Amino acid sequence: MTEALLTVDRVEMVFGGLRAVGGVSFSVKPRSIFGLIGPNGAGKTTVFNCITGVYTPTAGEITFQGRPIAGKPAYAIADAGVARTFQNIRLFGTMSVLENVLVANHRASKASFFDALLRTRHYDADEAAMREKAMELLAIFKLDDQAEERASSLPYGDQRRLEIARALMLNPKLLLLDEPAAGMNSAEAQVLQKQIVALRDRFDLAVLLVEHNMQVVMGVCEDLHVMDRGETIAEGTPAVVQSHPKVLEAYLGSSVRSGPWVTTEPSPETPAEVVLKVDDLRVNYGGIKAVKGISLEVRRGELVALLGANGAGKTTTLKAIARLLPWASGAVQFLGEDLAKREAHTLPGLGMALSPEGRAIFPNLSVRENLEMGAFTVSDRAKVARGMARAVGLFPRLGERLSQAGGTLSGGEQQMLAIARALMSEPRLLMLDEPSLGIAPVLVDQIFEALEKIRKEGMTVLLVEQNTRRALGAAQRAYVLVTGEVVLSGEAADLRDDPRVQSAYLGETHA
Repeated sequence: MTEALLTVDRVEMVFGGLRAVGGVSFSVKPRSIFGLIGPNGAGKTTVFNCITGVYTPTAGEITFQGRPIAGKPAYAIADAGVARTFQNIRLFGTMSVLENVLVANHRASKASFFDALLRTRHYDADEAAMREKAMELLAIFKLDDQAEERASSLPYGDQRRLEIARALMLNPKLLLLDEPAAGMNSAEAQVLQKQIVALRDRFDLAVLLVEHNMQVVMGVCEDLHVMDRGETIAEGTPAVVQSHPKVLEAYLGSSVRSGPWVTTEPSPETPAEVVLKVDDLRVNYGGIKAVKGISLEVRRGELVALLGANGAGKTTTLKAIARLLPWASGAVQFLGEDLAKREAHTLPGLGMALSPEGRAIFPNLSVRENLEMGAFTVSDRAKVARGMARAVGLFPRLGERLSQAGGTLSGGEQQMLAIARALMSEPRLLMLDEPSLGIAPVLVDQIFEALEKIRKEGMTVLLVEQNTRRALGAAQRAYVLVTGEVVLSGEAADLRDDPRVQSAYLGETHA
């Protein structure tokens, strides 16, 4: 049996009272491509940081080529043969493309300080050898023609590839890639798949991959380790993992077939008024093309779900609609009005409200004051009183805690408060971003019961929800996003058992 190149043994990482990683164990064989996957907050990047010396694990052991590395300085781990890229690009933007690669080799230089100071032949030979090696690596990624360009001037996909070239300058035996396909389009991601395999073969190294693009993961990884909330939930080949019940639940949510929040209503045969119309919306974060031409409609009285895996562009879409992010191009109409020249603070008065991911309540204000903040555009005190009564009626727990500071509520109660605050302006359209995230199931049930109640009262809802099965149980229609594009849409009832929804989260099924 081949001895493991890397072994992670019962590693834990605790930040204060938060257990980010809880006893995770796996091993990576030489020359293998190994995937570490899981939903947002699973602890994947934390594990990467423990392996590469950014963090010292609270407990557990990490060995590389049979030697312990946990707690060693990052530079010592890099010297030992472990290199990485980062989830957020960490290039030196004002340096050239070539200089960014060369900077990774400074510890391997054979020239002394005095050689550099006196510009000896030894220094010149060493410098020439390093440049030759760097140019060879750039040529692999077709970046050699841009060697003298500023790194910040490269397109986003090329910046990602430059990071990999820099990591390879360390001559690693293990290459850790953290979200290398983030922001890439489908064609670029397909090229990346081939490059990862080619790099493994050419440099005789192993690859440990964290990636949310499941087409890439399932296309290149030989073995997978799946985490959720810091714990291991599954491991095995891609085919085994794709059908594992705990993986399906982590990515798609628990099965929901009945309950007062599950709607069986199809969309009406005669379409109602279009409240929100999004046409070819595109949004960039610097060089990242996060939303790539999304079009959708939300009609009066509907609950429409916007679904997709982590990084699909769901939250970006909501923020762009709410004018919290600039558009690269496209159009959004709300109640027939073009929002291109509207500013975010004017939209509540127009009839749009957003309950953001992470709740964003005011922790030092009371529940009552948080609710009143949701009515800052409302001058009619009777309307404010109606909103307060509605909030208490939907979520009785809030009525019991009106004088309590918002920051002292439980996570589920804070989510109820965030939704109730958004309703205080009596919006025509309520946009919800991940209302079930990190909440106990019993409180999730209460939230979805409340959503179904307000929808039946005539509220129009656009819902982003990681728990796909629950969202499809509550919605009339849904749109499914993959890497910033709509790949599937239709009646929610039809999508509940559509295998293409699962493929959007976990990639195409492999035998």
